[in-house]
Amino acid sequence: MYLAPDPAPDDVLAPMPGVAWLADVERDPVGAMESFLLGWYPAPDPADDDGCWETGGGEPAEADAFAPGALPRALAALYRVARLRPAVHGFHDPLAGRPQRAAGPLGDRLVFAGTDEGTWDWSVPWPPEAAGGADPPVWLTFSPHRPDPEVVVEHEPLSRFLLQYVLFEAQHAAPYQAWTRVMPTTRLAPLRDVLRPLPLSPFLPMFTAERLFVAPGLLVQISADDEEAVFSAGTLHREALAPLGELPFPWTRFDG
Repeated sequence: MYLAPDPAPDDVLAPMPGVAWLADVERDPVGAMESFLLGWYPAPDPADDDGCWETGGGEPAEADAFAPGALPRALAALYRVARLRPAVHGFHDPLAGRPQRAAGPLGDRLVFAGTDEGTWDWSVPWPPEAAGGADPPVWLTFSPHRPDPEVVVEHEPLSRFLLQYVLFEAQHAAPYQAWTRVMPTTRLAPLRDVLRPLPLSPFLPMFTAERLFVAPGLLVQISADDEEAVFSAGTLHREALAPLGELPFPWTRFDG
């Protein structure tokens, strides 16, 4: 079983992140996303700021190619927070340094994130007024550089999708992890009083259809049906995993 190394002695962690933002998900998913990211990631040391996510003149990244206010509110908010919390640019499926215009089977689009390998990307119709305006749909495009890419419309509109995206990616980027093998779904029962569900549809329904959950300092994904389940969690604080160690889970990695 894999165990994460202890942090370096000079590592400084932010306080244990809370989950008050969860109350705003249905009313204001953009505000919930901003609150989560600002609470999860500590502010960078100003001495380490090399301005790599700014454009000339100190404008936010999106202003380089698009007039201020041109981006949908949710996407503009994510880029604004990413400037304050540069760790957002370190996601496994990274946020684009700047959104990129591209063509696609469903029409012109604006690509804002995807895999480094180019396996797929996420985009919105461009201009956004062409499909929903302020909160457009999100297109998942597979093999976007091929002449006949496949496109799937995500279940959630942009504002809610981006909240799912940052939670999913923040968990995978966290230094301390807990993963299980496939196990009976009934073993999840003790978590019902501990975890709070994100009130949105499953993330990545084309793949593992992850249900997202949170607890103070902890991000959780569960892929399950009536019989079998797979559990994973990530945190910035090793001690947040400690209570999970008492559960009868078949761990493949446990850093608590």
